[in-house]
Amino acid sequence: MNRVGAIGGRAGPYPLRVFVIEDDRVLRSLIVDALGQIPGVEVLFYADNELSATNWLSSHDSAWDLAVVDLHLRQGSGVGALNWCITRREDQRVVVLSSQLSQEVRRKCLALRADAVFDKASEMDDFLAYCGALVGPPAGAPAATPRMP
Repeated sequence: MNRVGAIGGRAGPYPLRVFVIEDDRVLRSLIVDALGQIPGVEVLFYADNELSATNWLSSHDSAWDLAVVDLHLRQGSGVGALNWCITRREDQRVVVLSSQLSQEVRRKCLALRADAVFDKASEMDDFLAYCGALVGPPAGAPAATPRMP
């Protein structure tokens, strides 16, 4: 059974297992804390550089449901992780959460099969709403399809 339903909501009572790629400790802590406020979200692990991100992804290819990728890392780039995620399962999602995103960078991320792209400074609420929609609605409520703004 797919863990993410066809319309974007989650199938069953499973947590949304999240892998965060962010090198700034303060921002990473804020992102992890904000995700932790969403019922049903479980942050599994984080990486702070390209090598550890791609190593974790390659050795845990079925362990995650959502990868949150910052493009600007102190060592390497989130683009390497985004490239690795091209071969992910159909039910896994990848979101770019970065800063200073031009329209060209957004298009390139989407071309690399990112499901959504959000700017850390101005679209954090949209990012969290997207993640909440992936978890699915409360019991008895209709599912919503997460959409990129």
